[in-house]
Amino acid sequence: MRVFFSNLGCKLNQAELEQFGRQFLAAGHSVVGSLEEADLHVLNTCTVTHLAARDSRKTARRGKRINPQVRTVLTGCYAASERAEAEQLAGVDLVVSNVDKNRLLELVHRRFPETLPMPEASGAVPVPYVPLEFGNSRALVKVEDGCNMRCGFCIIPSTRGQQQSRPLTEVLQAVQGLAAAGYQEVVITGVQISSYRWQDQGLFELTRTLLEQTTIPRLRLTSIAPWQFDHRLLELFESRRLCRHVHLSLQSGCSATLQRMRRPYTSVQFADLVAELRQQVPSIAITTDVIVGFPGETDDEFQESLEFSRQMSFARLHAFPYSRRPSTAAAELPDQIPHEIKRQRMKQLLVVARDSKQRFERYHAHTPADVLWEFYRDGAWFGMTDNYLRVVTESAEDLAHRITTVRLAEPSEAGMTCALA
Repeated sequence: MRVFFSNLGCKLNQAELEQFGRQFLAAGHSVVGSLEEADLHVLNTCTVTHLAARDSRKTARRGKRINPQVRTVLTGCYAASERAEAEQLAGVDLVVSNVDKNRLLELVHRRFPETLPMPEASGAVPVPYVPLEFGNSRALVKVEDGCNMRCGFCIIPSTRGQQQSRPLTEVLQAVQGLAAAGYQEVVITGVQISSYRWQDQGLFELTRTLLEQTTIPRLRLTSIAPWQFDHRLLELFESRRLCRHVHLSLQSGCSATLQRMRRPYTSVQFADLVAELRQQVPSIAITTDVIVGFPGETDDEFQESLEFSRQMSFARLHAFPYSRRPSTAAAELPDQIPHEIKRQRMKQLLVVARDSKQRFERYHAHTPADVLWEFYRDGAWFGMTDNYLRVVTESAEDLAHRITTVRLAEPSEAGMTCALA
């Protein structure tokens, strides 16, 4: 089969989609770049907000409108939370639950036996690593899934279940294989990777092992819960291979709102952690998520969260209006915030997010940096520094999948401009 993959949602979804791609390639299928070319459309859905669920439905229906012959397979969090609805969507041929994601290729073969026979070897399907022409220079590796927390706003425990970690040896083999295939960066991802635990080894031991026993030029961490940060990680940032970037999900800069959200920290504790990271790891990029309009959020509480977000000067701030999700505690809370108030608050927070990003970029103007060049578009090369600065340059040289030293110039709409060394 010719297979087209599409994704909605988080980096964890993207990591799963990359793994699906490798499995389908190993089974003899091909990966194509559009629905028009495809025999099969695999969509990894999202339902973290009502808009994400709506987009999942729209994308699922779109397949057969573009290509009447394509078969559509849905998996992911929308498919898990609204399975009956997903199965009834026009054009959907198969729904695979999150718990069965590891068997997606097998289930596709069973549903469509005329495609290819099941691999005769028992056990896991052998997984080659996608050649660079099928992807970019960065690969995502899932190390854990699910969540044991019950934050008031979050549907993830319902759609992904209890937290489970991947064996350390399996993660190690995956990263070694990606390095051998020519990837320059691996992004370690999960619901919150700070929950990783395998045979009394946590994120610190996992990261140290990957730095010691692989040759991957860059290793990037994501989604660390503020209350779970292992301070031993600070010593690992002495390695130039560990990217100076940590994503700490704030959700609100007001401690009273955090308490209603069932988040086990205060804004003061969060600020203390940020200060320590910046002191120990100069020029580190700290990115975050902030929700506006959580039930009961007063004007004063919002202004407190807004000012806190401004003071933190995040490298990137992802702002979201609160979305009422079924089966969450917050869905039943009183004082739900009207849409218009959430919209006005979002406008203010997006200004803070833009200004914070620009400050971070200006701070690094006219400094040297190592850039991993990822793709070429509209006459320019685009890449990323280890501390999450998007960089753009014009060059006749083929920079694809290389890490080069540059001197950053000025911020632009497309990213930091630079001069090649």
